[in-house]
Amino acid sequence: MKNLSITQKIILLVNYIFALLLLIAFAVPYLPPKYTSVLSFSSLVFPVLVLINILFVLYWLVKLKKQLLVSTLALLINFNNIQALYQWEGKNLSDDHAFSVMSYNVRLFNTYKWIHKKGIDVDISNYIKDQSPDILCLQEFKKDVKTDFSQYKYQHIILKGQKRKAGLALFSKYKIIDKGDLKFDHTYNNTIWSDIIIRNDTVRIYNIHLQSFKIKKPEDLVNNDKHILSQKLIQVFQKQYEQAKIIQKHIEQSPYPVIVTGDFNNTAFSSPYKVLVDGKNDAFVEAGQGFGITWQYKWLPLRIDFILPDEKIKVLKFETLNYIKLSDHYPIKAWLLLD
Repeated sequence: MKNLSITQKIILLVNYIFALLLLIAFAVPYLPPKYTSVLSFSSLVFPVLVLINILFVLYWLVKLKKQLLVSTLALLINFNNIQALYQWEGKNLSDDHAFSVMSYNVRLFNTYKWIHKKGIDVDISNYIKDQSPDILCLQEFKKDVKTDFSQYKYQHIILKGQKRKAGLALFSKYKIIDKGDLKFDHTYNNTIWSDIIIRNDTVRIYNIHLQSFKIKKPEDLVNNDKHILSQKLIQVFQKQYEQAKIIQKHIEQSPYPVIVTGDFNNTAFSSPYKVLVDGKNDAFVEAGQGFGITWQYKWLPLRIDFILPDEKIKVLKFETLNYIKLSDHYPIKAWLLLD
């Protein structure tokens, strides 16, 4: 401290604050949201906190000051979380016995014209035909649109609502022998599950859509009443956690290896993710590349869609299909192999 100028001492103080915030972000996902309250927001800003701490390390490194250890330590403690943020190299393995799983929030096939283009439903349908995943999991699915999934012999669709029937759909080229849903209370959000025979094995696929924030555009985070908005978001965090616990309890009773996929409406740095990834691998972490962003509005890029196969299932390849802009989400696809 003695060798620091006044300006550097102020910078160090700010550095301590952001290093502390990063450490809080590390701890928060392991606690129920009712105990962390507003700190649950750290799951949404974790990438920003990492970037700021990296900048502090670089600053002190240029100045040849030992204060670089402050942010370095915080970053090292968050090493596993940073792995979930960015992957340098992907995998591109293949196997004749592999099967592919795709997850895609189709945003009601653009029913309310969020994208100013006609025929989005047809475009999505054609794109999925081209991709031809063996198992397809769709969120915010609806029926009364121009889509064709006739290439799939088996399907499981659960819709909710009165005026607007929408929900979850799973399409499979492999036989579905059992299926159901978890019926979350007082919400359109839901989780469906399907037991599917893949060659000589059976797996249980969960297609999930955790509680939505219902933020129509990122400007709402700035323009709305801050207290009301924060209380609303805290309630959503709590609901997501409760829903994740319900799903995990159901998973524990599964007689088969499981694959959890869908729209979590939260990041890999959140408590719902930590609950659901237990005993599973994140396909992006295993085989993805880059940031794997699946939802992006201007300055708010996030990875909130996941494919989490059982640890017994090998991940051969993973893609974030972020060149297809037919929804507010990007599709994700994994190639998997049952050991």
